[in-house]
Amino acid sequence: MALKKLLFFTVLTFFLSNFALTQWQFVGFQTGVGSFPSISVSGPNTVAIGGGPNGQPKVYLSINGGVNWTTLGTTGLGTLEFYCIWMKDANTIFTGDGGAVGGAGGNASYYKTTDGGATWTVLGSTGGSAGFINGIVFSKTNPMFGVTESDPPLGAGQPYYLPITTDGGVTWTVTNPPGVSGAASAQNSIVVIDDQWYGFGMNAGASRVYYTSNGGSTWNVGNLGIAGSFISGFAMSTDKLRGIAISNTSLPNVARTTNGGQTWTSVNTGGDVTGYGTVKWIEGTDIVYISGETGASGVVKKSTDGGVTWSTMTTGGITGLTHMEFFKDGNTIYGYAVAGDGSVIKLVDMVTSLNPVNSEIPTEFKLQQNFPNPFNPVTTINFSIPKSSHVTLKVFNSIGQEVASIVNKYLPAGNYSEQFAATSNLTSGVYFYKLTADGFSDTKKLMLVK
Repeated sequence: MALKKLLFFTVLTFFLSNFALTQWQFVGFQTGVGSFPSISVSGPNTVAIGGGPNGQPKVYLSINGGVNWTTLGTTGLGTLEFYCIWMKDANTIFTGDGGAVGGAGGNASYYKTTDGGATWTVLGSTGGSAGFINGIVFSKTNPMFGVTESDPPLGAGQPYYLPITTDGGVTWTVTNPPGVSGAASAQNSIVVIDDQWYGFGMNAGASRVYYTSNGGSTWNVGNLGIAGSFISGFAMSTDKLRGIAISNTSLPNVARTTNGGQTWTSVNTGGDVTGYGTVKWIEGTDIVYISGETGASGVVKKSTDGGVTWSTMTTGGITGLTHMEFFKDGNTIYGYAVAGDGSVIKLVDMVTSLNPVNSEIPTEFKLQQNFPNPFNPVTTINFSIPKSSHVTLKVFNSIGQEVASIVNKYLPAGNYSEQFAATSNLTSGVYFYKLTADGFSDTKKLMLVK
């Protein structure tokens, strides 16, 4: 019996060790993807590539994990290759072009198919002579909300073109974030946490990112302090506090924030992965992946502690990655990456660390005490909802007048963390915050001390 137990635990330890160290594997090759193809994933084995040679829009679909590919139809598409892609499923796919042949910029357009590529519909065009659709990204926690982002159609430094959708991509409303002097934006650098926090990387001047934490009411510039000015990768945790950004020349260094993008510090990930990089943060976890162009052992690095420490993952000899994307199903992570030569690699990984926010579905409604308390001027409020509900979280003064609406939207079941920033017109004193959801209501007291 003792020998059997020893053998069992030996085998179990070997299995878990190898599963935890699962590496990237080459799964297939697709010709004609162009120089900077993009990839999207909607399930363990459903993956699409957007790209094409100059002047030839191409979308490729695989439903068997990248082994075989189908070239989708082009009815309704223009004559420009694609530089971004997002798929909700094998039938519903979004993609955008670079405004001119070779991505030179122009009157760029973005498209949608709902029949697996049999037909495509133009969702909108930037106008102007400098538009370039850098990305179409939907929130992983609220898939009804999505963002399309383009370079400023009238040139660097001018207002951006940024349509948003709140109905899963059926309709889009164009917004125009203010331009930043001399700056445009960068391909596949778009990050969307929810309808309040989203942003993108810039591509001129110092290394910077541009983001909003209040649904576009105001926009902030984050100065990264790393080498390079083309921010090819930008990712945030679902807590909206921690993030990683990377430029096309900054590796092995990345920029890291722990306060929602206000300040950034440089972190050295080790010198074996360099070149053009991308970064992805797995929602609800502390797991982050970065990719580069070159590396003796592999061209992907992984962090399980929110970007503090990093390890290199083998990539089967494949280098020159241009984009990667991930799909999390429970505690299993499926990743796909594409290289400029059309090679596709796949990762099946395991969640080994969880972020306190949305690490599991709660069993009861709960409103927690804010922290810090007393505060000035920012405090954090955590709450839990065990079922999808329309949620409001509001702040009132001592005589019951509403002074702030922090949350007023439909949310899926989960644990949430929201920040309340007291405006300059609020004086020191006692305030109350109230959570309502699906018949549940709770109120707690907070104190502002200026």
